[in-house]
Amino acid sequence: MTFDIYQLDGLELDDFEQVLEEYQDNLLELFFKSREGQAHLEKHPEAGFWSGQLMYYGYGYLGVALPQMTKGDVEEVVTELFPRKISLLSPEDANDAIPELMAFWQYLKREYNLRQANAVLRFLQEVSPDFGSMMNNPSKFGMAKSFMMMGQTAGFDMTDEEDIEAFMHYYNANLATQGNISVPLETSGASTGRETKRKRKRKRKAVKAARKRSRRR
Repeated sequence: MTFDIYQLDGLELDDFEQVLEEYQDNLLELFFKSREGQAHLEKHPEAGFWSGQLMYYGYGYLGVALPQMTKGDVEEVVTELFPRKISLLSPEDANDAIPELMAFWQYLKREYNLRQANAVLRFLQEVSPDFGSMMNNPSKFGMAKSFMMMGQTAGFDMTDEEDIEAFMHYYNANLATQGNISVPLETSGASTGRETKRKRKRKRKAVKAARKRSRRR
């Protein structure tokens, strides 16, 4: 597959998500087939989520396409946006992030000769020991992530839309009984719900790629 990694540069779209999702899917498919991706899939068969989220937050929040991402851009996404925005199903899920991102940038360095790759890889190596604590530090959580994590702690399945709604009513009812004014949690939880769906899609694609790899052996 011929892939133009620069195709998002200078693209001006009000609704960029569909174009970006196609870009992510195509690039991740190539990554999974690469030697770096294959080596990573040996140990992490459900890879793809963190690389996709790096592209999503870099482009959607910072306005920077992947080939133009500097070490500073990656640092902002990894140490600020990820901990604030991404809810984990378990604290250990954070352990998958840095190994995947390092394999992804090693692939980008080799295949596309991105000049910033060495600086990004050094940063990822440096942040690796602290990333798990960042992702699980409540002081870094945004409103939506705080809501999702409270729901998990209360025993609700926050990957299920019905359970999310049930916890929202439970949460607001508790606020009402305490004499507080509840906030519109339908809005605050929406982005996290989309992220959960995207995570499941990434996992399905990664598992499919791993199965294809196994059949070729």
